[in-house]
Amino acid sequence: MTTQNNRGSKLTADQKMIDGIQKFLSKFASLPVGSQTLTPADIVKVFQDRLDTGNAVVSAEAARTAAIKADRDKRAQTNAFAQSFRRMVLGMFSQSPDTLAIFGLKAPKVVKKTVDAKAAAVAKSKATRVARGTKGSKQKKAIKASPPPQQGAESPQSPPKQNP
Repeated sequence: MTTQNNRGSKLTADQKMIDGIQKFLSKFASLPVGSQTLTPADIVKVFQDRLDTGNAVVSAEAARTAAIKADRDKRAQTNAFAQSFRRMVLGMFSQSPDTLAIFGLKAPKVVKKTVDAKAAAVAKSKATRVARGTKGSKQKKAIKASPPPQQGAESPQSPPKQNP
């Protein structure tokens, strides 16, 4: 006997048991199963009940999956609207935390940076610009291209010297 791990294979196995009982065991008046004696029709009923409950689970899982997908789709579709509305409510009632609480919102906290943090940020920004060689628009305008310096008696048409 093989081990069945998923619901589909269990349902298939139960259906095969019903098919086998109806084909080969229906001629018997009763069969001993465990500690009781049952008719083939009673045995089929047990397996049919298992099939019915298993199929109900499959249907419920499909309905649940469809409901979850519908919820995700609706939330994705209306997300921008909900965020805009929340921002509007925050703007209208930012001075009234009790009213915001009714909407399930909290007033945004004002973050105050220290002077040391600001100075560190400016220093880091300047260091990054130097490291990357980035320049602002005024610095870019100040840069003028100049021709490369001439080297000794070489003419511009002569090929470069190669090291042996």
